[in-house]
Amino acid sequence: MPRGHILDLRWNALLNDFRRSGLTQAEFCQRRGISIHSFRKRLYQAPTPKPTPANPRSADAAAHFIPVTILPDPIPATAPVPQPLELILTSGRRIAVAPGFDPQTLRQLIALVEERPCSD
Repeated sequence: MPRGHILDLRWNALLNDFRRSGLTQAEFCQRRGISIHSFRKRLYQAPTPKPTPANPRSADAAAHFIPVTILPDPIPATAPVPQPLELILTSGRRIAVAPGFDPQTLRQLIALVEERPCSD
């Protein structure tokens, strides 16, 4: 591999590290022992064109995209929490029912609590 190509790969790796580091240019160069002038020259230099692959089949493979569909969240984070319904029976008992309740189960519950107690 030519020496120039190896240097380009090393500089590209360093520049990628810098972009992920969150450091200033001066801090990054000081920590890595790099000349800030050389660093800036490489940072602002126009990227060298990448060689095109000799195999046209591999170039076609890199150009394919897969369609992606982005769906909204099923429950928006800002949606208010639904309040339960409150049912007050004639006996004064209260039943709180959350949204999405099962009506048959509610009927059974009401029948059970409204039942007159057996007297012995």
